[in-house]
Amino acid sequence: MAEQYMVGVGGVIASLLGFVFLYCNSLIRFRGLKKLNRAASMEFPKKNSVNKTGKSEGVGTADIIIVGAGVAGAALAYSLGKDGRRVRVIERDLNAPNRMAGESLIPGGYLKLIELGLVGKQEKS
Repeated sequence: MAEQYMVGVGGVIASLLGFVFLYCNSLIRFRGLKKLNRAASMEFPKKNSVNKTGKSEGVGTADIIIVGAGVAGAALAYSLGKDGRRVRVIERDLNAPNRMAGESLIPGGYLKLIELGLVGKQEKS
């Protein structure tokens, strides 16, 4: 009885795998492989890619993307840029926040900014 059950389960699994294979094969045949690769790629839109001079950059020119332009994100972007990497920093809102959230430094963080040479380079508002 157990052998018949195992054969039945194996048959169902083999049928499902065959169906998945045929479905993927038909997608490649009818849609084309280029369309599938383009849909699965992670390219950045050209219209939002602007460098610090205001000129548009090409797609995919960043080596590293940092989300958040707070103290840690800015320091990381600066140090990686100093090492020759192309860094892109993404910030949700560039307006001044109405609340304090991560804008204070502990003594260890301040010492790290001194080590990076970033103290005294901030803009006064």
